[in-house]
Amino acid sequence: MGVPFESLYSCPSLETLRDAFTLETTALQVGESTDAINLVVSTVAEAENLLRYLRHCQSKGRSINILYGVPFPPSQSARLGRLAKQLGPGSVSILIDNPAQLGSLREFTDVAGFKAKVFVKVDTGYHRAGLIPESPEFKQLMTIISRESGFQNYAELQGFYSHASQSYGGDSAVAAMKILRDEIEGLVEATKIYNDLGGGGRKLTLSMGATPTATSVQNILKRSEGSASSEEAAMAETLKKYIEFVNADHIFELHAGVYPFLDLQQVATQASPSAAGISSEQNLSVKDIALTILAEVVSIYKGRENPEALVAAGSLALGREPCKSYSGWGVVSSWEITPSASNVRSGWQVGRISQEHGVLTRDPTAGRDVSELWIGQKVRIWPNHSCIAGAGYGWYLIVDSASTKDKQNEIVDVWPRWQGW
Repeated sequence: MGVPFESLYSCPSLETLRDAFTLETTALQVGESTDAINLVVSTVAEAENLLRYLRHCQSKGRSINILYGVPFPPSQSARLGRLAKQLGPGSVSILIDNPAQLGSLREFTDVAGFKAKVFVKVDTGYHRAGLIPESPEFKQLMTIISRESGFQNYAELQGFYSHASQSYGGDSAVAAMKILRDEIEGLVEATKIYNDLGGGGRKLTLSMGATPTATSVQNILKRSEGSASSEEAAMAETLKKYIEFVNADHIFELHAGVYPFLDLQQVATQASPSAAGISSEQNLSVKDIALTILAEVVSIYKGRENPEALVAAGSLALGREPCKSYSGWGVVSSWEITPSASNVRSGWQVGRISQEHGVLTRDPTAGRDVSELWIGQKVRIWPNHSCIAGAGYGWYLIVDSASTKDKQNEIVDVWPRWQGW
């Protein structure tokens, strides 16, 4: 499941659950070592499914905060308020990036019985959601938050939030660390503007990251052990100073999404060391990917210009997100095909895709000829994006890759996956 972020550089983590959608994965992410449980969800359904577990954690003396990580939709204010009422004050945070969203805070407060905690979404380069700190719109929102009783009667600013999805386009630890540096600079600037407009110098949480940028912090530890390159060491030293600067007056917080499962997109970023250990010089590889899609071969086409095969798994099973390191839609592992100590790729990839079918073609990155397939054979496919691929299923079948070879195909548990919004 990777290294808990708080152990990487003494910083708290905001565990992102949008990729797992299971109680079991959440419990593994949260662990037992911290008294403060901070989560971010992308659907209210996730938070509602966690209610019983979170109440149990509260009974053990652990504090709870769930951030609904979508700019606040008015249709969800009462629903979130009901959830917050059951968990108590400080339990639910809301994300905003537009003054028009503030009107729904009153309904949340009326239902919950206490003020909402609010993060302001800051755009640090991805341009999906959030405001650029230097923009007039951001300054307008900060003026309202810092000065107007209409906000202060119903909400309390908790901090600033950024999500660097542009880091998925990187190809090295240095590239990821540079984007994290940019995130820190953006959130520090946002904080300065808020204070200049009358924010009062409060201690705020600066929450940032994506899987490549958040896990790239491991390179600070890698540098301390002498295994980083000179460029990695220099960038890691810069990040260390930035983090120390933030922590002097505020709270530096990291969040990431797909790190428990990983996928081909994350392998392509090469942002963090392999899960074999943070001191390892080996970067992520397909061996680190936890999620595979089980598919059946339904036809073989040896007579085509190049051999191809058909599997009963298309865009609904695998998703349709590209990966910058190759042109396909999934890579077939060597599981039950041709085991190899030096190469876990089978030689096949999902080269073309439709709704319910995928066409297997030669995987040019495998460094080997394609292995023989047969109709009815089951294959395991690494997806480009685990978040999208996992959404098509109602459960995960759990196997233990660390068990003895004769037990590695044995299903040891079934984890139901939450559905809906």
